[in-house]
Amino acid sequence: MKKLLVLLIVLVICVDGYSQKKPKINQAEKLRSEGNLGEAKNIIDAAIEYEKTKEDGKTWYYRGLIYASLDTTENPEYQNLASNPLQTAMEAFAKADELQKGNSEYYISDANGLPQLKTQQLSALWGFYLNRGVEEYQADNKEEALRWLDKTKVVQPKDTTGYIYAGSIALSAKNYEAAAENYYTLINELDYQSKDTYNSLIYIESSVNKDDAKAVELIRKAKELFPEDLDFAKSEVAALIRMGKSDEAKVGLEEAIKKEPSNAALHFQLGILEEELGNTEAAKAAYTESTKVDPNYYNSAFNLAVLYYNEAVNLITEKNNLGITSAELKKAKEMQVTIDDRLKKALPYWEKILELKPDERTALETLQYIYMQEKEYDKAEEIKAKLEALGGEEGGE
Repeated sequence: MKKLLVLLIVLVICVDGYSQKKPKINQAEKLRSEGNLGEAKNIIDAAIEYEKTKEDGKTWYYRGLIYASLDTTENPEYQNLASNPLQTAMEAFAKADELQKGNSEYYISDANGLPQLKTQQLSALWGFYLNRGVEEYQADNKEEALRWLDKTKVVQPKDTTGYIYAGSIALSAKNYEAAAENYYTLINELDYQSKDTYNSLIYIESSVNKDDAKAVELIRKAKELFPEDLDFAKSEVAALIRMGKSDEAKVGLEEAIKKEPSNAALHFQLGILEEELGNTEAAKAAYTESTKVDPNYYNSAFNLAVLYYNEAVNLITEKNNLGITSAELKKAKEMQVTIDDRLKKALPYWEKILELKPDERTALETLQYIYMQEKEYDKAEEIKAKLEALGGEEGGE
C-alpha cells in the first residue's frame, strides 16, 4: 500500500511539472507585433514567474514592449488590460537593463529584418506621447494634452521638451500648480535656465500665489543668470514695493537707471517710489526726467499734472480759509503767486495728456478750470464745447 501511495505522489508531481510549460517569450513578442496584445500579455506575465525565463533580460525587455503597446493601443479591447501599463513597461525595461549581460543592446527586427534598438524604441515612444500632446493641445483639449505630455516625462525624465510644453500648456489653461511643477523641475533638477521659464514662475508666484518673497528669490536668481535683462530688475522693484521694502527697491531702481538712463519707465517707477516715501520733489524730478526721455510717456505726464494741480488746489483751499487781517491778506497775495505758478506748471502736462488721449474727461475738466483761472477764456470755451460733445456736464466757469 505504501509503495502504491509513493508511486501516485511521484506521478502527480511529474504531471504537474509537465503542465507548467516554458512560456515562449519570442511568441509573445510575435503576437505583440501582430497586434494580439491580450495573448502576448498572458504569455509574458507567465514568463516573469517561470523559473527559467524570469531571470532572462529578454523576458523583461519584451514585457516592456508589450506593456508599452498596451498603453498606446487604439484598440478598446486591450486598453483596460492593465492599470498603469506605461509604468509597468518602464519598470520592465529597467529590470532588463539590470539583467543585461555584455555590452550588446536589446533589439527586435523590423519588417525588413533591420534591428530596432531599445533606445530607438524608447525614443519613438517618447515622440508618440509628445505628438499626441501637441495634437490634443491644437484641438484645444488642454487637460488631455497634459496627460499625454506627462507620459513623455516617464519615458525620458531628463529630456526638457516635455516639461517645457507641459508648463506652457498648463499656464495657458490656468492650471498654475501644474505649470509651476514643470517649471521648477526645469530650473532646479534639469538645469534648464531660460528667461521665459523664470518670467512664468515669477508671474505665478507674485500674481497668482501672492508670494512676493518667493518671486523676489526667483528674480534675483534670474538677474544672476541674465544680468543684461532689465525686466528682471523692474520686476524686483515692483515686488519689493508691494512688500513694503521701498528703500531696498530704490537701490535696485537706481542701479537699473544707471544701466539704462533713457528708459522712461524706470524713471517713472522711481517717481512712484519717491512719492510713496513722501519725497514729492524727488518724485517730480523723476517724472520730469521720464518725460524728457520720452515726451509721450503718459503715466509720468499724468502724475506731474496731478501733483502740480493738487498743490495749487490745496493752496487755494488754505487761502480761502484765511481772514481779512492785513497779515492774512498779505499772505493770501503771496499764496496766489504760488498758486499761479503751480497751475502754470501743471498746464503743459494736462495739455500733453489731452494730446495723447483727446477724450480724457479728467484732463478736459481740469484744463477748463485752469484756462479760466489764467483768464484764457477762448481756450476754456473750446474745452467746454468738447465736453458738451462728449455728453458730459460742463465744467465750472
